[in-house]
Amino acid sequence: MYVNFLYICSRISNLAIFGTINAMRKNLLILALSITLIPILNGCSKDDADFKKRCEEAERVVYEAYLDKDYKRILTLTDSVRKDGLFSEGKACYWMGYAYDRLMRKRMAELYWKTGIAAVENSTDDEDVRVYAGITNRLTGLLTTWTEYEAALKVAIPATERLKSLGRDTTSEYTNMLIYIGCCRSRLGLSDKNTFNSLEEAYSAHLNNIKHYPNAISYRDAIVGVINICYNYLEIGDYENAQVWLERMKQLIDGYEKQADMRPDYAEKQQARYDIYMARALEGLGRKDEAAEAYRKFCETDFFKTAEGNILASDYLRLAGRWQDAADNFGSMNEMMKAYGTSYSLENIQKMLLKKYEVNMKAGRLDTARAVSISITEQLDSAITLSRSAEAREEAAVHQKELEMTAENERYMRQQHITRLAIMAAVILLLFVYIVVRHRVQARLAKVKAEQERIQSELRIARDIQMSMVPDVFPEREGINMFAYMKPAKEVGGDLYGYILHDDKLYVAVGDVSGKGVPASLFMAQATRLFQTMAKQNMMPAEICTRMNDALSGEDNENGMFVTFWLGLVDLPTGHLYYCNAGHNPPVIGGGDNQCEFLEMNPNAPIGLWPGLEYEGEEIDCIKNRPLLIYTDGLNEAENPQLEQFGDERLLATLRETNFENAVQVIESLKQAVETFRNGAEPNDDLTMMCLNIS
Repeated sequence: MYVNFLYICSRISNLAIFGTINAMRKNLLILALSITLIPILNGCSKDDADFKKRCEEAERVVYEAYLDKDYKRILTLTDSVRKDGLFSEGKACYWMGYAYDRLMRKRMAELYWKTGIAAVENSTDDEDVRVYAGITNRLTGLLTTWTEYEAALKVAIPATERLKSLGRDTTSEYTNMLIYIGCCRSRLGLSDKNTFNSLEEAYSAHLNNIKHYPNAISYRDAIVGVINICYNYLEIGDYENAQVWLERMKQLIDGYEKQADMRPDYAEKQQARYDIYMARALEGLGRKDEAAEAYRKFCETDFFKTAEGNILASDYLRLAGRWQDAADNFGSMNEMMKAYGTSYSLENIQKMLLKKYEVNMKAGRLDTARAVSISITEQLDSAITLSRSAEAREEAAVHQKELEMTAENERYMRQQHITRLAIMAAVILLLFVYIVVRHRVQARLAKVKAEQERIQSELRIARDIQMSMVPDVFPEREGINMFAYMKPAKEVGGDLYGYILHDDKLYVAVGDVSGKGVPASLFMAQATRLFQTMAKQNMMPAEICTRMNDALSGEDNENGMFVTFWLGLVDLPTGHLYYCNAGHNPPVIGGGDNQCEFLEMNPNAPIGLWPGLEYEGEEIDCIKNRPLLIYTDGLNEAENPQLEQFGDERLLATLRETNFENAVQVIESLKQAVETFRNGAEPNDDLTMMCLNIS
């Protein structure tokens, strides 16, 4: 019962997030259309004339599908020409991501674009750089549209820096990303000099483009960019900056109207948008009479009669406290939705019905408000069901695609920030309870609090159980110096470590299960049990990994989980090391000319992906007096508040600066280095480290 209740909360929170960004999403999609979609470059690298002709033909048919807006056909064609080698990996990912984006398949688009970036980000080839610019621009726009501002900055900032270093800072992609950077920073409350400079640089680039190419297209590109900046400042309540940019928008519209190839309908729509934005800005600055005049001009336009125009008008009326006018504006909502074929999705309930309820309540139209509240309760259940079904289909498709692509690119999608959803869910939940069951608010909140405490208690118990499954006592035997440390990022996690000492044989293992939380911890428990059972049978590391893979993969693994795993077997008298790596981070081994370095290993797939794999083992003649550090990516991928990673080089530098005394001292030195680097940032992944020295 409580699980269903939390699910509804998360869906309602999505409603609020999506409703808030709806108008911004439309503007950003318009901005995205300004990007040049002529084929990014031809993917042929062979000299054969016939092959080049086939590449050009592949470009043509995909571009025709783009012009026809046949996004499903783009997917089919791109997949086909990619398999034939007619498209490079980066270009294929660009088009696949674009098609999924237009089909509103956010997760699939994000997956392909991140894969495409990985394929070309280190190349200086002209084609690859242009592909890189196109993909990073689109991915930044996608993340910004869905309010994932930190993730958008993480893509856009290094992308603009790289493009600038390569002399590609005059492209439309570069200019678009500057605007995204400025808007994302301001949304995160970072309205500083860097934010100002980013937006000003983008504006100057648009003016320079207009100077060199004075036509309607260059003006429209600039107008779309400035519209997004204006909307961004209005949404965060910075009305002074909004007015400054609105004046620039007006100048661009006037310039557009003077172009021979201008479209009157576009000019009229943007003039109307300017009027309603200006009304909102003036109202926010307390200039009510001027705001009312701007609104009057807006009401005389055809744009006012559209669904988008109605929403923009209601934003001004609510800000101005003109509740009667706002209520009248929402009066024709049902007819408008019927005319546009719009259904009561979660987004439209938040964007329209909740606002309609608010304005009627404040206008004193209590009967109408009561009718709207009843409509909300009637429509919400079906909207949640439809949203859940669509999300489930999307999740299933992405999961399947991730499995197919893991062997090629080893890039995994990050989970959404649960904390942000929980906070937003609590806010929207309060409003929902107030409308529907006002007299039971206190009782409901008390029940929710009790359930939350119960779940936290159960999670604490689960954490204790999980921690009891990994050893906290290590061999006290001459010649063995060993210590390990594990800290989950959440209440429970998916990391594991263990050892088995049998006569003169010492097995050591470290693993990292995909995902986090309770599902990962359950999978971790299975992997730990299998390792311990097979190690006690004196199997070699490669055989253990093979058998673990057979046990954890296949039809029983319905959730498609997997574990990266490093397993070693040390012959204590000789120091001989047998080991097998299953997709895990390379351990660091001490000694040699460089004091310490990463252990070179053959690639093996993570355990649990595909049944029937035969894992390959490796060996080192002697590791005596050569400390071995085995760890999970929670160490080298630890992030500071600026989203920079601890990194492999900093890991090696820390170890080289640490004079080995014992395993505990090495682990403690690394813990301190990581905490200092994080500088207060919350851990983004489980952290496990094991240090072993045989003498």
